[in-house]
Amino acid sequence: GSGAGGSGDFDPGAVFRVLTTHVEPYYTMPWSTSPQTTSAASAFALLDPAAEGGRYLLTNAHAVHHASLVELQRPGEDAKFIARVVCRGEDCDLALLEVEEEEAAAFWEGVEPLRLCRRLPSLNDRVRVCGYPIGGENASVTEGVVSRVDMQPYRHGMGSLLAIQIDAAINPGNSGGPALNARRQCVGVAFQSLKDGDTENIGYVIPAEVVEQFISGFRRSGRYAGFGHHGFAWQALDNRALREAVGASRGGVLVKRVEPAAPAAAL
Repeated sequence: GSGAGGSGDFDPGAVFRVLTTHVEPYYTMPWSTSPQTTSAASAFALLDPAAEGGRYLLTNAHAVHHASLVELQRPGEDAKFIARVVCRGEDCDLALLEVEEEEAAAFWEGVEPLRLCRRLPSLNDRVRVCGYPIGGENASVTEGVVSRVDMQPYRHGMGSLLAIQIDAAINPGNSGGPALNARRQCVGVAFQSLKDGDTENIGYVIPAEVVEQFISGFRRSGRYAGFGHHGFAWQALDNRALREAVGASRGGVLVKRVEPAAPAAAL
């Protein structure tokens, strides 16, 4: 991806720096506390896709994991606003923040929240990732293209969900920043990159439909509502002999096991 060259028409006013102090629980000695650690990430203001005038502050769950203090900085400003975590979804690595009431008016002044794009981007669509990666104080914009849309294991969660793979650089501090399409709509949230020594510039974005599911669950229940679980194990019918054995000549999947307590057990 290129650097900030393509950012001329993008105003990062809705993207904020998140400064978090973490205190991990000391599980073996719960009466004592672990040393404090600090991290920096990104967050952004998002218009509620369903409620007119509603807005959310969105970041990654891993950015505020075991947080004892969360502070937000507006672009180009030194002032810090204390925020609290109102909802955290470990599975989808998303969290909602809220600025303390007495500081909310000053924080939101002049902020234009981003709109969510409900359509999944196509392969080769251009996207920009905005955030506060290491290496500087100001907002950074990197640009790349969508190279894959696939189920991926979410490093912070336990399972796999849909993810968009892009070739724009996603570095520490970028987590929680928005990925934008050519119309400056949010197509997802930057959250992890693949660094195994053999790859370069493979970044992952949580797509808008996962974001929408997370937000609509919170809107309905006031807490993290989770994601559906099918409750069965399956395998693809790639083998011709297996297809013939089960009478599925056109292919498909074979359900191998159904968990007894899963909703699928009633089918």
